[in-house]
Amino acid sequence: MKGVTGLLANSSALVADAFHSMTDVIAFFINYRACKDSESCAIADKAGTDEKTKKRITEIEVKATYCTGIFLLTVGLCIYFYNAMVILLGRMGRPEPITLVVAVVVWVVYIGLNEYLKRSGKDKVETNCAMTNRNADWQNNFNVISGAVVVIGLTGSMFGFIFMDELAAVVVGSILIALGIRWIAETKKMVGPWIKQHSRSIIVASVLASWVITAISLSIQL
Repeated sequence: MKGVTGLLANSSALVADAFHSMTDVIAFFINYRACKDSESCAIADKAGTDEKTKKRITEIEVKATYCTGIFLLTVGLCIYFYNAMVILLGRMGRPEPITLVVAVVVWVVYIGLNEYLKRSGKDKVETNCAMTNRNADWQNNFNVISGAVVVIGLTGSMFGFIFMDELAAVVVGSILIALGIRWIAETKKMVGPWIKQHSRSIIVASVLASWVITAISLSIQL
């Protein structure tokens, strides 16, 4: 709904938030798969004393967090570069009023969902999915922040500050970049030897990919 409304009603911020939601869905499946694999390892070690099992669970969660971090970084950079270039090139357009209505509704849903998940998860502690559960909590919190940024940006656009729509999209991209960098930095010393060896190349590839995607997207609109 956000993405379609953003495209049809000329709101880069809503489109950026739609991409943010897409990353949430993909990250959820990565975390879910990691959590299930961790639980399978834990079931095999009913006593919970096997150090190899504990190490395996940690490796699964670390790899999932690192991969999610790279993914968030790439998508965040695409959103950031594209909308920053739109501002620099002066190609901003005024969003339709409906975009603000949709943004407010989505933000309220984010807040309600975040509060529900916090309450329902208070007494639910899954020791074998500690890192992936924490990742999900952070993403839910950042959804609320991202939603607020979009509402502020579109409100500013409605009052004539047209650049604020693209600026809000830049901030949404920055949120994804910050979260991606944090998870990469947190796990880069704990990942496997191959990832450690190629970590810099992976990050460079992420940046280059975002530049290429941005260039293609801008050229299509010329």
